[in-house]
Amino acid sequence: MITITLFAVIMSIFKIRDIFQDTNQTIESGVNRTSYIVGVEQAEANQLARNLIQTPSKVKNLQKFFQLDSADYLTYSQQHSNKDDFYYLPNQLSEFMQNNDSNRITLNLNQENKAIEVTLRNPGGKRIDSKKLVSKGLYYGIPLINDATFQSFGSIIINYSSKVLDNSLNYSPNSQDMQVFVISDVGRIRYTYNSELSKDALRTLTQDPNQNNILLNVLEKKYFVKSQKNGNGDLIISVVPKIIVYQKIAFNILLFLMGAILIDAFLWWSLRYIFHNYTIHLKSMTDALDAISNGDLKTRVPVPEQEGELNTLATGINDMLNAIDQYVLQIYQLQLEQKDANMKALQSQINPHFLYNTLEYIRMYALNEGEKELANVVFSFASLLRNNISQESTVTLAKEFEFAEKYIYLYQMRFPDQIGYQLNLDEKLKIMKVPKFIIQPLIENYFKHGIDLERFDNAVHIRADKVGEQVEISVADNGTPLTGEQLKSINDKLASQEVKPISGDRSIGLMNVKARMTGAFGSNFKMFIMNNQFKGVTVKMQIFLGE
Repeated sequence: MITITLFAVIMSIFKIRDIFQDTNQTIESGVNRTSYIVGVEQAEANQLARNLIQTPSKVKNLQKFFQLDSADYLTYSQQHSNKDDFYYLPNQLSEFMQNNDSNRITLNLNQENKAIEVTLRNPGGKRIDSKKLVSKGLYYGIPLINDATFQSFGSIIINYSSKVLDNSLNYSPNSQDMQVFVISDVGRIRYTYNSELSKDALRTLTQDPNQNNILLNVLEKKYFVKSQKNGNGDLIISVVPKIIVYQKIAFNILLFLMGAILIDAFLWWSLRYIFHNYTIHLKSMTDALDAISNGDLKTRVPVPEQEGELNTLATGINDMLNAIDQYVLQIYQLQLEQKDANMKALQSQINPHFLYNTLEYIRMYALNEGEKELANVVFSFASLLRNNISQESTVTLAKEFEFAEKYIYLYQMRFPDQIGYQLNLDEKLKIMKVPKFIIQPLIENYFKHGIDLERFDNAVHIRADKVGEQVEISVADNGTPLTGEQLKSINDKLASQEVKPISGDRSIGLMNVKARMTGAFGSNFKMFIMNNQFKGVTVKMQIFLGE
């Protein structure tokens, strides 16, 4: 659950970073798109102004446009135009407005009291008082310069529709959260985008046109701001209200935390439900084992209906108790008849290490589940069994292989679908007598030092073959290989006449096996260890039978 909460916090941090990046991308896009459109329109306006005064004849034509009425100006234009190039100012201005999304052009000459306002509806123009001339909206004013004197003799003001700029800004990421302002070099706001989003920015920018830098600092208290000075002197400002950004952050944090809480709650409920049933079964097993430890050997552990570790464990315990019951009964009968020899033979049928290792696994399992009481009961029960069991000194190879298979099977119960094994015993060797427990320590070494429980292809192969007058017994695995230094050290000790443990847990079992096999077969026995092609270890024992 802590992991899920931590994951939600990390995801929130990444989301906050993305929100800030998106905000910065939004205001940068607003500035860049506006700067581009304003630059293009300014260039178009400049080009129109140059065309109007490109030649002395065009300058004179412009002056006549002011001095004459519409009919006389048309006559003048016809008389002074080339045959193939009719120059008529209303046509030029109308064509410009149609091609460039302009909706009004205002012409003004210094020596004239009246300015002329041209629109698509009134291409001939309307005369207005020059002193009352006021430009609004997205406009561009260009002075008309006399090329000879370099003096301004008038101006042209071109008003553009804001649709082009509006449409461009609509494609900006998160445009609904953005405001854009275009402010002229004299502090007049010429364009606004999404001004209704927050009116604080508009009020701030209209306080004092001559203190733009101060006003930008004021804006930054409530907005994320990006500004840029355009080539024509316009100041372009793009802002996103901080309150909107913080609301997004708060919403996403709340969303992630609510998701984490819901997942945690679901997992808590699921685990509580699962472990509640688990605890019930474990408690019933504890009670049964308590009764058994108190002498009631007829009690059996309840077996859960569902398949799983507890089912396997309970079944195994019950099978073991049934076998013990039978053995105890037989032993008791032998005691009554005072047949000590037969009783010992019957007792030897009980595999002591098998029973002890099974009970030790149950005890460790109980400890892992936090059931110390169950662990103590099993430990006591194991001690009781060990005190009443004796062992044979030799067995057949068939019996030894049978025990090895049971020992591996126990590990398969603990780790299902993770361990595979194969046993191959030559038919000629099944009745061969060997010291008891010569294979189990080698398998135990693999389970202690070689097995990797993160893998699902763990395998061990045990075989015994007769080749001529030689018997070869090998235990091979695909676990962890030994270094060259380790192999040399172990093989040197195995080849020596000394029978004592080598440093390291792995070697104690090897030396134990060597000591007992040497005692049984003398110098006809050899033992060595090597790495194999399966990237694991192979232990080989060779017995020379002689003539």
